[in-house]
Amino acid sequence: MNERLAAQTGEAAAMLDLGATHDFGDDDIAAVAEVLRSGHVGLGPKVVEFEEAFAAKHGAKHAVTASSGTAAMHVCIGALNPEPGSEIIVSPWTAGGSIIGAILHNCVPVFADVDDTYTLDPADVEAKITPRTRAIMAVHLFGNPCDMNALQAIADRHGLALIEDCCQAHFAESQGRTVGTVGDIGGFSFGGKHLSAGTGGAVVTNDQALWERAILFRDAALPRDNGPLQGQPYANYFLAPNYKMGDLMAAVLRTQLEKVDGYIDRKIATAEAIIDGLSDMDEITPQRVRPGDRHTYWVLGFTLDTDTLGCSAWDFAEEVSRAGVPLGGPYVGSGRHGPLYRNPFLAGPHGYGQSRFPFDFDRETPMDYSQVECARGEDIMGRGVSLQMTPNISEEAVETIVSTVRKTTAAYLSSR
Repeated sequence: MNERLAAQTGEAAAMLDLGATHDFGDDDIAAVAEVLRSGHVGLGPKVVEFEEAFAAKHGAKHAVTASSGTAAMHVCIGALNPEPGSEIIVSPWTAGGSIIGAILHNCVPVFADVDDTYTLDPADVEAKITPRTRAIMAVHLFGNPCDMNALQAIADRHGLALIEDCCQAHFAESQGRTVGTVGDIGGFSFGGKHLSAGTGGAVVTNDQALWERAILFRDAALPRDNGPLQGQPYANYFLAPNYKMGDLMAAVLRTQLEKVDGYIDRKIATAEAIIDGLSDMDEITPQRVRPGDRHTYWVLGFTLDTDTLGCSAWDFAEEVSRAGVPLGGPYVGSGRHGPLYRNPFLAGPHGYGQSRFPFDFDRETPMDYSQVECARGEDIMGRGVSLQMTPNISEEAVETIVSTVRKTTAAYLSSR
């Protein structure tokens, strides 16, 4: 940062209060107390009640809870039961939890590029299909739906499964359809997202066979009551982890489910107010939302014209944060490593011991992520900044956010 810019932006300010991320109250406390008094804190009636309510709110036939969003995405893969070495096409701009389950299931992520919606470019997805491809994973980043019509058409054309990663996108809509119900199966996170119990996850599906496999997979493939193997001798019927949710977590999620629409509506209104306040600035462009889609704004993202500003997105975010607004730099959930294919666990790789498994399984040439590049996404996402949304950002805070971004932009432009 040069001295002129420092003089214009001033010393570091106190961080702006964006309000509580969730409204936890006496109803949540009472729900937890009820479970504790019952003496049954494991998987029980509260889990079943939440699963039924969550499925109903999505208009889906089935929901299966899990211990985290990462676990839920693994349950999606486990329900499909792909062969070792199968390829899953996915965006590299997502948290590692999207694909960790696929790798643990001995599958190989194949990365497709994104566009200015920060979600999968369908044309590049289709270009990445090989005879090994088993599924497409549509990551609805920040709460913005993928182009599900195009991805579904591609999946149908090639006989592929379509998985939705809805971890950041609770109740977003793709052309009027709630995400998670468009593809074959969808995974959700409850770790600090719109709907939260601190951790936890779920999958939804309308496919009976996928539900049967999913509910077994999340519970070590054991023959539980009301499950597909009810009445069978006690045994582990296939290889599966223990990803069960307990009633304590489910009780909180059930009460929070009644509040989530309000959270989302307020986040959307706040995001739109901030976007409107910056709409005349060519140097900062919001994440594009397709007409007919509903973005639920777990995060509000922008792409900067860093050439015009004469700074990196990291520098811009740092300056806005110094002025008291907690703006983040380029996203992937891994700091400055960049897209997932540059993360050490893939670029190394650092997986199973010293081996390259499963990236070399039944392949003449192992998958080498150090050679992967998604050029358009690297350009767009490398110039990205983001603001974590809450449902309690005041009108005064919105004014401060807008004015701070505008002042920082003006300072960079005048320092050129």
